[in-house]
Amino acid sequence: MLRLWIAVYMARLVGMLSRISGRGGSSLPGIVARRIDPGVLMKLSLRLQKGVVLLTGTNGKTTTAALSAFLLKANGIRVVHNRAGANLILGLTATLVQASRWRIYPRADLALLETDEASVPKAAKETVPRALVVTNFFRDQLDRYGELSTTVGLVKRGLDELAEDGWLVLNADDPQVAFLGEGYGRVVYFGLQLAADDQSVLSQHDAADARFCPRCGQALVYRTQYYAHLGDYRCGHCGWERPGLDWAVTEWNRRQGTMTIRSKNETAVLPIRTPGIYNVYNQLAAVAICATLGAPLRPMSQHLESFEPAFGRMEKVLIQGHTVWLALVKNPVGFTQVLQAVGDTAGNTPQWALLVINDRYADGQDVSWLWDVDFERVHRAQYIDHWWVSGIRAYDMALRLQYAGIPDHQVHVVESPSRALDNMLKEAATDVPIYIMPTYTALLEIRQHLTQQGYTRHFREG
Repeated sequence: MLRLWIAVYMARLVGMLSRISGRGGSSLPGIVARRIDPGVLMKLSLRLQKGVVLLTGTNGKTTTAALSAFLLKANGIRVVHNRAGANLILGLTATLVQASRWRIYPRADLALLETDEASVPKAAKETVPRALVVTNFFRDQLDRYGELSTTVGLVKRGLDELAEDGWLVLNADDPQVAFLGEGYGRVVYFGLQLAADDQSVLSQHDAADARFCPRCGQALVYRTQYYAHLGDYRCGHCGWERPGLDWAVTEWNRRQGTMTIRSKNETAVLPIRTPGIYNVYNQLAAVAICATLGAPLRPMSQHLESFEPAFGRMEKVLIQGHTVWLALVKNPVGFTQVLQAVGDTAGNTPQWALLVINDRYADGQDVSWLWDVDFERVHRAQYIDHWWVSGIRAYDMALRLQYAGIPDHQVHVVESPSRALDNMLKEAATDVPIYIMPTYTALLEIRQHLTQQGYTRHFREG
C-alpha cells in the first residue's frame, strides 16, 4: 500500500510540474508511477466498480472514445478516459494515477481507455477489461507495425485477458475485425446498412488493405462497399460472411446532418456532430459501447447536440472571422476519408487546405503512404482551389500534389506551419473555409500555436 501511495503521489507531482513548466509530457506521470510500482495500473483498475473498457483500432479511436465518454457521463456514469490521446501503456497508467486530486484511487465508476493496437496485450493483461472495442484495421506506420496481420495478431492476443463476463464490441463491416468474434459468445456487432441512394456519395477509391476472407484467404465478394474494405461482404469459397448487425445505421442524411440507428428493439435519429462517413462509424461505435454498458438509446439524440469534437478530429476553430477545421491525417484511408468529408461540406465557395506533413517517430518515418491518398479525385472535383503545404516533408507533399495534376500556381510551400497558417489567414477571404490536415506531431505544433494566440485552450484543459 505504501509503495502504491508513493507511486501515485509522486506521479501527480511530476505531472503538475510538467504542466506548470509548459512541457506537456502526458505520459511522464506514467513513467514515474511504473518505476516506483510496476503494478500500479492493475491495482488502480481493480477499484473501478464498472471496470475498464479498452478501445483500439487504426482510425477513429480518439473520436469514438470522446463520444463514448461524453454519452456515459450524460447518463450519470463517472468516467475517466485518456482525453489527451496518450494511448501507450505509460499514457494509460498516467490517466489513472491522475484521475483524482487527493484520493489514491480514481473517483470514477469506469475507465474508458483509447489504446494503441500494439499496447493491447499488455493493457488487457493489467486491466482485465470489461469490454474490448475494435473500430477497424488499416495499414498504418508500416515502419513501426509491419503488415496488417501483425496489428491484427496483437489485438487478438488481448482477447484472452477479457473478464469472464466481458464483451467484444466489433465493427462488422471490417472483415478482419469481425473475425475476432468467431467462437466468442459475448459479441456486439455494429455496421452500416444504407439504402442504395445513400451509397452514391461514397468514395470509389481507397487502398485495398484487407479484402480477403480471414477464414480461408480467398477474395471476398461485396454486396455493398462503403469505403476501403468496409462493407457487406461474403466469401464465395467457404461461405463466411458479415455477421448480423446488433447496431446498424440505416440512413445517413448528409444535408440535415443526421443518422438513423436501428437496434433489434428500437430506432432513433441522432445528430452527427462531425462530417464524413468515417465519423458515422465512430458515432455508431460510441452508441454500441454505451448501450452495451447500459445507457438508453433515445436520450442520446439530445445529449449529442452539445458534443464538441475531440482534439484535432474535425475540430472547429474560429480565427479572425475564418472558420478553420483541424483534422488529423496519418494513413492513406484516413487521409482520403478526410478529403471526402471536406468535399461533403463544400458549398459554392471553394475551400483552402493546409497539409502539414512531419516524419518524426510518432508520425511514421516512412511517408510513401502519401502516394496512396486519392488527391486525383479531389483535383477532378475541384472543391479545393488553394493548397498550402508545410512541415518537415513539405516538398514531398508538394511533389505528390504535382503528380496528382494540381497546377503549380495552386500549391504554396511554406515550411513553417505557423507562418503558413498566418499567411493563409491574411490572404483568404473570411467566407472561405480553411481545412488544416496535419500528421500527429504537426497537429501538436499547430495546436500549440493556436493556443499561444488565444484561439484554443490547451487540449488537457478543453
